[in-house]
Amino acid sequence: MPKAIVFEVDGTLVDSHVLRARAWQEALARYGRQVRLPRVLAQMARKGDQFLSVFLPEDEYDRHADELASFHRAIFEEEYLSRVRPFAGATELLQHLREEGWKIALASTGDPDELEHYIELLGVADLIDARTTDAEVNRTRLNEEIPAEAIRLLGLDGTDDTLTIAGLPYDVEGAVRLGMRCIGLVCGGFTDEELRAAGALSVFGTPQDLLTRYSESPLAAEG
Repeated sequence: MPKAIVFEVDGTLVDSHVLRARAWQEALARYGRQVRLPRVLAQMARKGDQFLSVFLPEDEYDRHADELASFHRAIFEEEYLSRVRPFAGATELLQHLREEGWKIALASTGDPDELEHYIELLGVADLIDARTTDAEVNRTRLNEEIPAEAIRLLGLDGTDDTLTIAGLPYDVEGAVRLGMRCIGLVCGGFTDEELRAAGALSVFGTPQDLLTRYSESPLAAEG
């Protein structure tokens, strides 16, 4: 069975997580909720796709969650998407993994068009075997369903030969629940301790750091 790796894109390959949180902050403010950025970031790390339930009473959540989520996406695409930049070494890491024989999937909670933008930004269209977003899955547990869909698209029956790389504790937790081994990157804004507590078996800085220290990472052990 071929070895495969699933990259969570946000906060892992591209520096989008804080910008996405700022868009949430603006969207919540338009709905009368003034929330400090650190609290938004903390809830995104722990609640992921369910984090709006922290900020809205149950009746308002039921009425407005979908509308607010659409509003957030519009704000992010119009005001923040153009500011997203790749993390150092992201493209080079994918190139190296491809040379080492890994099958590569990209997973994102963004829209398909947003993921395509990141693929173009990274210049890795010819390096990836599968890509998936929340548009392809049920939206109730995205941190499990998106990587599970990526595994399916890679043509794999299970997670035994699959690793995931993620920068958010929420995504690490989802991968671990699927039975995937996970490498954490602190460039997403969370600490070594937070990522390890979520289940990461090792933690590095940026994609460049992981590439530089490849020989001491779980990736090399799979070679």
